[in-house]
Amino acid sequence: MKLQSDARAGWLFVLPALVFYVTFLVVPYALAFGVSFAKWRGVSLHLEFVGLGNFQRMFGDPFFWKALYNTAFFTVCTGLIVPVMALYFAVAVTRKLVVGARFFRITYFFPNLISQVAIAVLWWFALNPEFGILSNFLRLLGLADLPSWLGDPDWARRCVVAVKVWAAVGFYMVLYVSAIEGIPNDYYDAAKIDGAGEMQSFRHVTFPLLSEMMKVTVVFLLLNGFGTFDLVRIMTDGGPDRATETLATYIYENAFELGKFGYATTIAMSLFIITFSLALLSLYLQRKEAVEY
Repeated sequence: MKLQSDARAGWLFVLPALVFYVTFLVVPYALAFGVSFAKWRGVSLHLEFVGLGNFQRMFGDPFFWKALYNTAFFTVCTGLIVPVMALYFAVAVTRKLVVGARFFRITYFFPNLISQVAIAVLWWFALNPEFGILSNFLRLLGLADLPSWLGDPDWARRCVVAVKVWAAVGFYMVLYVSAIEGIPNDYYDAAKIDGAGEMQSFRHVTFPLLSEMMKVTVVFLLLNGFGTFDLVRIMTDGGPDRATETLATYIYENAFELGKFGYATTIAMSLFIITFSLALLSLYLQRKEAVEY
């Protein structure tokens, strides 16, 4: 009887969250899955069933593949740069390797206090080739032949990556800082007694004990990279010549600009499958017993 009463009490606690989850996540995903097999303009209840037509169209759409390539490019670049920089800054401020560590903690985290839309607008102004602060600063240094930062395909991609890295490093630095500060100082003291310097302490103490946090970081970066939308939408609008088009901006274009909600939903479902599969693959490849201390 006690087990049954405990089970009922548990269900009472879980039920509100479960209802919310099913209503606002599972049901919309199920409806979206159904819409991906239909032709729908989004303004009526009439859906024309087209079977796998949307998927066939997607696989033959060069713009879809371009958007997928750009999305993967941004994800890989930020996934390689952000963790390295965030870990470096976290070790620097926690191990007191720089003067004014508290000031740098606040400075690095500052971009996370600003919305992504505001960040995109600020950098759009900063990178303007005519009146942008970056171009004017470089001209003061004597550099006259400057590229159109957001007007050249190669430079536009680099600028988007740079802004994404700048905006994300502080958040992941804070994650690493919290993990590093949770490591007992006894380990570092023992490493010093054994003659280890800062590099040896990092390699044999800090890095192994951050493995669980690194798993979380990889998943977060995958989700963030494949969901790239606001920065690109405001800074470049997917241009020039779709050089910075991502799957998210391409979904928006098809749904809200071209009225092809069925086709946009098909791309969205593909994005969900790709992201979910990569997250599972990442966790599978990183599987190992947690390091405890």
